[in-house]
Amino acid sequence: MALDQKFVLVVDDEPDILHVIKQSLEVEVGIGQVYAFTRPLLALEHFKLNYNSCAIVLSDMRMPGMTGFEFIKRIKQIDPTTKVLLMSAFEIDDTELSMALGSIMIDDFVQKPVSPRQLTSIIQRHIVSNVGNYYNTSI
Repeated sequence: MALDQKFVLVVDDEPDILHVIKQSLEVEVGIGQVYAFTRPLLALEHFKLNYNSCAIVLSDMRMPGMTGFEFIKRIKQIDPTTKVLLMSAFEIDDTELSMALGSIMIDDFVQKPVSPRQLTSIIQRHIVSNVGNYYNTSI
């Protein structure tokens, strides 16, 4: 399936942040569609129905109802090969993040605030890479 037929799934409980991310990715990334959700359970249902067409998942870490960790764990239960990025506005050190993640594998951690250009670059890097899931602390 070509990249232009795949979608990016974005989950963040802040509508304003979600809108900026969605707009930036739709304009900058050559991917067919960006699906944005403020509610993790709805995003999870969408993923369950369409996971074969998902290029990457981007999730906020702290959300009401379901944390980003829980959300990513459920995504990985559906499709362990899905590339996932976790983002947060809160300071989190590498040790704390590694311990909290346990067996959940993420492809990157994005510290907010992040510019739309920076986020687009990170997502594009992971979409085109053929590297398996890993946690990259280079950001």
